[in-house]
Amino acid sequence: MKDWINNMLKGNFIEELGIELVSYKKNSNVILKMEAVDKLLAPNGYIHGGAITSLADTATGIATFLNISKEQNFTTIELKTNFISAAKKRDILICEAVLVHKGRTTQVWDANVQSEKNGKKIAIMRCTQFIFN
Repeated sequence: MKDWINNMLKGNFIEELGIELVSYKKNSNVILKMEAVDKLLAPNGYIHGGAITSLADTATGIATFLNISKEQNFTTIELKTNFISAAKKRDILICEAVLVHKGRTTQVWDANVQSEKNGKKIAIMRCTQFIFN
């Protein structure tokens, strides 16, 4: 399964962001990491909010894939990110997606992004996924 997840992260926007798998537990959580490199910075020198949201969205997407059957697919119907603090260049961001609700047609995930260096909370995101056949 780890190879399957790592393959999903290659050759696309996710790889461009430098997102890597740390760990996962089906029916529980997914943890990813991303380094705040130059190309992810906003003009003010901090990591761009879109990059942070993309990290959280990727974590919740992988988590959803792990919690649907092979016959099912999903799409995001809502996501909301609250930014708590800023991340600087060279910070390593850790994102953990945690299952809040696993229904027949929807799943709700919370994603928490924090600095690996000092544990400071960077952002929280809630994502609702629509599950379909």
